[in-house]
Amino acid sequence: MTPTLYHPENASYRPCFGGQSECFLSAAQTKGWLSAWYMLIPPDNGPPMHIHHREDEILIVMEGRFAFHAEGRWIEGGPGMAVYLPRERPHSFRNVGSTTGKICVLATPAGLESFFSQCEKPFHRPDGPDMETITSIAEEHGIEFV
Repeated sequence: MTPTLYHPENASYRPCFGGQSECFLSAAQTKGWLSAWYMLIPPDNGPPMHIHHREDEILIVMEGRFAFHAEGRWIEGGPGMAVYLPRERPHSFRNVGSTTGKICVLATPAGLESFFSQCEKPFHRPDGPDMETITSIAEEHGIEFV
């Protein structure tokens, strides 16, 4: 592996489930060990409750205020708050602030970034998200909506 430098001024955010994401470390760059990206999430937005069967996640609040649900409870926090979410545990999060928030997502092993890129088209359809296709893509990536 070679060192990788990420420069935010070169960011290329892509639509992602109502927000935007920017992958800055992919499976190819880390030989499958880690993937990392930033997500810009509008107020009152976040994923449904879900389980990752393949990877652990760390979510770090960079900007805004978020609520995280894990182990049957919600916890809120702002910039600097970090949450470790081990695989096989149901979890969710929401932007509970009044402005677009930013989180950094780290996932190990890598590969979760391909889920987001494959869901871009079925999520952003003129007639609304194609949840059947998104659910199928999720299952292929070891993600279960609960």
